Amino acid sequence: MFDNKILLLTTLIYGIVETLEKFGLKKQLAHPIAIPLGIIGSFFILPSTSLYEHIINGIYAGLMSVGTCDTLCNVVDRVKEKNISKMKS
Repeated sequence: MFDNKILLLTTLIYGIVETLEKFGLKKQLAHPIAIPLGIIGSFFILPSTSLYEHIINGIYAGLMSVGTCDTLCNVVDRVKEKNISKMKS
């Protein structure tokens, strides 16, 4: 069910969401935008035979990109905290 095109769509959505955050949009607003972006993007990128498949695959891609954003942000924050605590001691 998952192929390279869904991963490509997920990466594109992740990039768009991160760019919106860099321009000052809050995470609480930027992350929910990922799901509609996934649905819209699935119509252009993913080869599906039905409307249902486009919507479901778009939701998958949006949710995966939000999960990736949150996970990477948490990892980066923890690494920064560890580096700051090492520098203080």
